[in-house]
Amino acid sequence: MLKKDSKVWAPNLFGLICGLNYFYQFQKHCLKSATNLPGTVSQHFNFSALLIASTTLVAMTLNTQLAAALIGRVAVVFCIILFASPLAALRTVIDTKSAKSIPLPFTLTCILNCFLWTVYGFDLGDFNIYFPNLLGLFSSLAQLGLILLYGNGNQAQQLPASIE
Repeated sequence: MLKKDSKVWAPNLFGLICGLNYFYQFQKHCLKSATNLPGTVSQHFNFSALLIASTTLVAMTLNTQLAAALIGRVAVVFCIILFASPLAALRTVIDTKSAKSIPLPFTLTCILNCFLWTVYGFDLGDFNIYFPNLLGLFSSLAQLGLILLYGNGNQAQQLPASIE
């Protein structure tokens, strides 16, 4: 919104609405005693609130160009973390020879999304758009490669009929 480019903020506004709905659904159904999270649901909420408040403060106090650059760099870091996060299961995928922990629909969506944003970012010459999406594209292609290589692991667990 600081750059006043509706081709950038309108799709991201839709993504924000979807993300807020996802977070609402997640916290509604997540057990308070869940131990598989890096932190608690309330810590996630507090961090998100802090991020929104600090971003708003930066946008309101700094000049527009500096605020856009600073917020853009922080967004690049979060975008890279988002796109690379499924690769955290890389060791498990290789050890178990199963890619069932990598969701195929999310991976395909990321490939398409990152490709389109990368092309648009290069067209604009905007590092904050093309760089994280280019990394996201490579990360998503790596995930797809793992899915194609290992599948969901069921094939490796089944013995051929001649061995049984």
